[in-house]
Amino acid sequence: MTGSIAFLRPTSVAEAVGMLREHGDEAKVVAGSTALTIMLRNRLIDPSVLVSIGGLPGLRDIAVADGVLRLGALATHRTVERDPAVAAAHPVLAATFAKVANVRVRNAATVGGVVAEADYASDPPAAFVGLDAEIVAHGPDGERVIPAGEFFVAFYETALAPDEIVTAVRVPVPPAGTGATYEKFVTRSSEDRPCVGVFASCRATGPDRFDDVRVSVGAAAETPQRFRDVEATANGTDLGDDLRRAIADAYAERIETLDDVRGSAWYRTEMVRVWVRRALETARGRAAAAATDAR
Repeated sequence: MTGSIAFLRPTSVAEAVGMLREHGDEAKVVAGSTALTIMLRNRLIDPSVLVSIGGLPGLRDIAVADGVLRLGALATHRTVERDPAVAAAHPVLAATFAKVANVRVRNAATVGGVVAEADYASDPPAAFVGLDAEIVAHGPDGERVIPAGEFFVAFYETALAPDEIVTAVRVPVPPAGTGATYEKFVTRSSEDRPCVGVFASCRATGPDRFDDVRVSVGAAAETPQRFRDVEATANGTDLGDDLRRAIADAYAERIETLDDVRGSAWYRTEMVRVWVRRALETARGRAAAAATDAR
């Protein structure tokens, strides 16, 4: 770093947006600081201004209304993991956030931070894409809602404008009979980020019949990967073993996997093949159980 950093504490979202607009590329937003601290320490970024939004009112709230779960941007991972409203509306989200790093990180890291950072190896983004979540952002022109599938653009790159701030994530509550899972495969320690992370869900609509099949794969490429045409091949079927394998093979063949310390591109491709199949099997079982319970 080349000099001192100004630390600004806005008292409203509008003021924070104004600070970002004033300072442009020299400013970075800080909330939980888990990622930003690492980037500063390793000199990956060199901002002259930090805009701290951790004290802004109303951004920690979690609520369900009109069939939508709303996660405030400042809600921590630990809060999402343990919140009763999340557990009731979206147990898969509670379980996903519970798998991130360790409890120390989860007590600091925020919902807004994990989406705004767009780290390819984070766990929640794959679930958000699979759940058709929406990212709520505020900028100079007010609120903008961005589908999660369009929000993550590339390595550490999002659809956010430089003067926009994430204020919430909205997730539709699934209908009865839905089963979902997030499977995280790590190659080093239990607290590590995933080599591959797979979200899968489906809804039981009759005896041995499943619809709304969804699969989203994270940590394997620059952004979470979801192929709706592949998902559609399973709708209205029994989602049997042969079909689950075919879907897993299709995802493995389409995803341009990457190399890093957690696995080679070839290894990741094979793990996508394994873990998509396993996640679909788990989601199918949970959907069948949920439909039985609802009768």
